[in-house]
Amino acid sequence: MTEPQSSKHLDDDVKTQARIWFLKKLQTWTSADEARFRLWLDADPAHRKAFELVDATWQATEQPGTRIAAADADDLSGYLQAMDRAKSRKKARRGLAATSMLLIALLAAGLWLERPNLWQNLAADYATNAGERRNITLSDGTNVLLDADSALDEQFTKDERRVTLLRGSAFFDVAAGERPFVVVAANGEIRDIGTRFDVNLLDDGGVVTLESGQVSVATGDSSRQVLLDPGQRVRFGSSGIGAIEVVDLKDALAWHGGRYIFYRTRLADVAAEIGRYRNGRIVIVGSALADQLVTGSFSLNDTDAALGSLQSSVGFRMTDIGGTLTIISP
Repeated sequence: MTEPQSSKHLDDDVKTQARIWFLKKLQTWTSADEARFRLWLDADPAHRKAFELVDATWQATEQPGTRIAAADADDLSGYLQAMDRAKSRKKARRGLAATSMLLIALLAAGLWLERPNLWQNLAADYATNAGERRNITLSDGTNVLLDADSALDEQFTKDERRVTLLRGSAFFDVAAGERPFVVVAANGEIRDIGTRFDVNLLDDGGVVTLESGQVSVATGDSSRQVLLDPGQRVRFGSSGIGAIEVVDLKDALAWHGGRYIFYRTRLADVAAEIGRYRNGRIVIVGSALADQLVTGSFSLNDTDAALGSLQSSVGFRMTDIGGTLTIISP
């Protein structure tokens, strides 16, 4: 295989930086990330050359997602050695170090594809797998319906019952008690006042929906606090707390029974919900597409049909790589 550009004169540090940027672009990518990336890219011609080399190598490698997901450490080592030989046979003295760094990066990418939340699950008291909804009972008797691919940590003290939603969604049916019950989600804090309520984490904050009772919602970086009544929901995030909305509880809580109903919701948030019910990852290319608002309803038991329905309505391109990575692009 002939590579488009020679990497002979590229510094190892520059190549490592290029690999880091490339892997980050495959994950969550913000406008701030894009700005920093452009600054790095324009700072030195070698930066652009190194990044183009990494991208070309990735594109030229047959089904990289499949190889990463299926290979064990020995297979990856041989695979990477072959890549190094193809890049340049003159780099024998530096090949081992370069291969080692790339091996680490690809092993991390394999975890990102197959077990993206491994470390978070190890730190949580309760966690669900993709496609699994589970009813759990906390030590105080509170019942929780934990959505698929979600994680919850319990931190009860003599003065307070506090839980942290680390990932995903959960519905809380809070047991009566003298100690306050508090749910921490992203930068939000939800305090129960004899309540049944739903919390859903989003890319930037989350949503609280109240079925019965009352809750107060606040964020750590704002003095504002809102009280919700049954049938209301509110969004919170880095920009603070949004306006209270009136919702149809049957629609808003439909995920409890395996159906997802959404109205004018970001495509990225819809894809994240679908992603909790299938193996591998869904990546949306471009913030404009990710922020596009969509409306619809589908069963969470058939995620292929759900993605197909979204594709028909939005008109994006969808590429599947080895059943472990789905790329959505304009």
